[in-house]
Amino acid sequence: MKKIIWDKLYIGLISGFIPPVLAVLIYYWINYSYMTKGEFIRYLQMGQTYTQLITLCVQTNLVPFYLFINKEKYNATKGVIAATFLWAALVVYLKFFTEQ
Repeated sequence: MKKIIWDKLYIGLISGFIPPVLAVLIYYWINYSYMTKGEFIRYLQMGQTYTQLITLCVQTNLVPFYLFINKEKYNATKGVIAATFLWAALVVYLKFFTEQ
């Protein structure tokens, strides 16, 4: 059986993209499960709260960040930071370059 090498940039990128998506899905499931996913997205757009929701959910990247730092997996940590910056770029784009 092949051993997984965890200290890779792409492992960190994946670890930086999955927790925020899961956090949004859990938030939807707990608070708005009576809506369809399309209605939920339209609801967020109507109230212009999607950027705040994404920003809060990106904080879940602290978990893999600290796990990789404590295990001294610095390349994976760089991947988590890169994914966080990509999420931040998405928030800036949605905030300033979409119709309000």
